[in-house]
Amino acid sequence: ADIPKPSRRTGHVAASYKNGILVWGGYRETMDATKYLPGDKVWFYDTFMEKWFLRQTVGNVPQGTSGAVAVVSTDQLFIFGGFRGNGNTNRLYRLNLNSMIWELMEPLGAPPTPCDKMVGWCYKEKLYFFGGFGVHPSHGIQRQSDFHFVMDTQAWYNRRGWSNQFVEYDVVTNTWNWPLYKGKSPVPRAAHAAAQMGELVYVFGGRHLGTRLNDLHVFDNEAMAWSGQVETTGRKPCGRSWHSFTGVSAGHIVLYGGFSQSEEPLSDCWLYLVGPKTWVQVEREYPPRLWHSACLSREDEVVVFGGCAGNIFGHTTVKAEDTIILLQFSPRSLYLICLEKVSQFGRFLQPMLRMLPPTVSEALCQKYGSPLGSVLAGC
Repeated sequence: ADIPKPSRRTGHVAASYKNGILVWGGYRETMDATKYLPGDKVWFYDTFMEKWFLRQTVGNVPQGTSGAVAVVSTDQLFIFGGFRGNGNTNRLYRLNLNSMIWELMEPLGAPPTPCDKMVGWCYKEKLYFFGGFGVHPSHGIQRQSDFHFVMDTQAWYNRRGWSNQFVEYDVVTNTWNWPLYKGKSPVPRAAHAAAQMGELVYVFGGRHLGTRLNDLHVFDNEAMAWSGQVETTGRKPCGRSWHSFTGVSAGHIVLYGGFSQSEEPLSDCWLYLVGPKTWVQVEREYPPRLWHSACLSREDEVVVFGGCAGNIFGHTTVKAEDTIILLQFSPRSLYLICLEKVSQFGRFLQPMLRMLPPTVSEALCQKYGSPLGSVLAGC
């Protein structure tokens, strides 16, 4: 039988959850249409077992979109915004990850502008969303004083543009808020990326009008303050959109891929060192990727899924990807190495396998099936 795995997709969302990664939505191009992936299917990639599991969902199921944002708060997956053929949305959905039932939230307060390609994060039972590309904001909403919307003048038929919208959703009270903050907010942008490390959120790049940016900003959730543009030392990555930016340890953030100013898919990988405020290019060959997802696993690996490797704006149909790329910046754990070796040499180790603790036997079964003969048969 075929091993189940999600179909090729670009512009999907993903979020780390327990021992794996949740994947939802996105689209793929065919010769004659854009196909949005169904909203009732959530895929879970178990990073320990290295296997995909399909979870069918029910309830008030959202339509599949591209460029939405996914945020996990306890055992709830929130999906906000996105784009579909009929335009942008500002709907907020919640999936209960125990019952797998969707609910369309109807929050109190002034809603955000419908948009896609923004970033989001969770801090102390509040969700925050920043930036995005969407429709002209409606009047009568008390936004922050430095809120800006910049119209895309090239797309005359579809009046949308970039914003530096910054909105908060309170999970407990089910309310939209437009919180006040200190410091200088980043300029309007979309297809940027963010990495959360404790109370700090690092935002890098994205597109503003005709420019793909390479600036770095930090938002402090405790102080409710933007840093302004961070001055970094040494060479830094080129401007880009549709990249990923993932925290891997207390002092390191991984930047991977994206789409350059000259509309080239990027394959470079950089480490941002938080303490010295320095960029270091990783001297390793990776395939190009843009509009992919990247999440940190419990094994401290950055798990990259999907996206594409071609020019999305080109005249030919760009094939989406369905592969996983692992970005590793620390040695694999001794436990994982030992499991691999026991599986590899199971036949020779047969007499000693009964001595393994039950939890280790079970882990071998889950990860490798039953390669160890009769001792673990039936697992």
